[in-house]
Amino acid sequence: MENTSAPEIRSGAGAGAVTNASAPETRAGAGAGAGTVTNASAPGIRPEVGAMRNTAEHIGVGDAGGSRSVVSRDQSLYIDGAWVEGAGSRPVRDRWTGERIGTVAEGRGEHAVRAVDAAERAMARGLPVPERARVLATAARLVEERGEEFARSITAETGKPITAARGEVGRAVQTLGWAAEETRRLTGETVPLDAVESGAGTIALTVPEARGIAAAVTPFNFPLNLVLHKVAPALAAGCAVVLKPSDKAVLVAGLLVEVFAEAGLPAGWLNLVTGTPADVVEPWIDDPRVAVISFTGSSRVGWDLKARSPRKLHVLELGSNTAMVVTGNADLERAAADAVTSALANSGQACVSLQRVYVTRGVADRFVTLLGEAFGAVRYGDPRDDATVVGPLVTTEATEGLKRSIDAAVAGGARLLAGGEVVGGVLEPTLLAEVDPDSALVCEEAFGPVASVLVVDDLDEAIRGVNSSAYALNSSIYTGDLGEAMEYAARAQAGSVLVNMPPSYRADHMPYGGVKDSGQGTEGVRYAVHELLHHKLVVLKP
Repeated sequence: MENTSAPEIRSGAGAGAVTNASAPETRAGAGAGAGTVTNASAPGIRPEVGAMRNTAEHIGVGDAGGSRSVVSRDQSLYIDGAWVEGAGSRPVRDRWTGERIGTVAEGRGEHAVRAVDAAERAMARGLPVPERARVLATAARLVEERGEEFARSITAETGKPITAARGEVGRAVQTLGWAAEETRRLTGETVPLDAVESGAGTIALTVPEARGIAAAVTPFNFPLNLVLHKVAPALAAGCAVVLKPSDKAVLVAGLLVEVFAEAGLPAGWLNLVTGTPADVVEPWIDDPRVAVISFTGSSRVGWDLKARSPRKLHVLELGSNTAMVVTGNADLERAAADAVTSALANSGQACVSLQRVYVTRGVADRFVTLLGEAFGAVRYGDPRDDATVVGPLVTTEATEGLKRSIDAAVAGGARLLAGGEVVGGVLEPTLLAEVDPDSALVCEEAFGPVASVLVVDDLDEAIRGVNSSAYALNSSIYTGDLGEAMEYAARAQAGSVLVNMPPSYRADHMPYGGVKDSGQGTEGVRYAVHELLHHKLVVLKP
């Protein structure tokens, strides 16, 4: 998660993840950024309406590949089916070039309340299941048709490498498709009350009903797909949405609102309010009409939200410092390739980005050599270059903070195996060994392209290391021993355990969520839909 602190409510970095199992591609050739391939044989990642004030124009941004079209937008708030003025606006700049790529309106408390008013009216009118399914399916088609526009906007705002941005768009299309299908699967069940004498002659059934208005507070790191992991299930369940995206990824959210409007979503069902957390989110915390808060971000902020609004349902996808275990029975080449993927995809800015690797002593030297060579060969630099794997972190401050943590670890005795420097504004893919287990790089969420190798004597010590973390989202083990795999699955504290697969793996229809400080509630389209429903019991006696 991005670093957040109370009393502000800030959208943090969220839980998107890569869905392949190969290591970053390394291609030769000079890009416009820092960093070039040093070993072309290293493993490679396989990529996975109405009246509106929004104005847009295409501007050319030069790079190694020539002039590429980026959409410049002046974006308002979207409330009750219309684009409306905010209390002011601020510029939005390209993360890589610094060029102004648009403006975004700044909402205030009054706008946040108006958004809830609109959502309340929409839910009072209702939206039939076939219409919900049609809107979601149409939105999937429209996102796919505008895929390159979405991808370039993601890259421009956040610095995400363009290949990864295109992969996110593809996943977003799938998320919408799953939601459209789940809309038609909202069923209850019969309850056999005649199993007791008092229930003789009765018929009982449950009826799924939407919990109410859902507030979605979303992160920068997957600014399209993670918004949809909240908006799409909510609409499928029949919950109107008030959306506050990260202030580092606002224009992508506006594009998505345009898509839903074009898809025919009626007024009030999706409302977009940008602005400071204090102005936008605070009113939703206090408003009893908001039944659900779905938040992806830092653990500190997530638990603060829950503490301040205990009567609401909370779906919290929070931080992690993801771990992998490699035993003496593992395929080391495969484990190393997958570790590079998990640590460096999306420039290490995912809740399930690999941060800790526990490897048993007998194979440690060979594994560390493989991993160090692979890290050193990864292409980094200009996020607009198709060959780039690691781009800039979302802010200069994030880069500087992580660099300080790396320097502190080295000063404390850690050995730098690859990277460790900031070149052209980009933190090099960084691998360390002999890291103090109590250091920030091991205990806290790094949220960048850095991983640490920790050598252990056996599986038991590895499991103790994994479980020592306050976080528990995804983790994985690489082993050729089924007994080791089953022991790890039983003892590892995690929301998901993967065997011989990268811990960053996520498919958008699978259940996804953490335990301990990594959150509560479950995402993954079908599971998120059911989080947003309550089941009313109806008992009939003829």
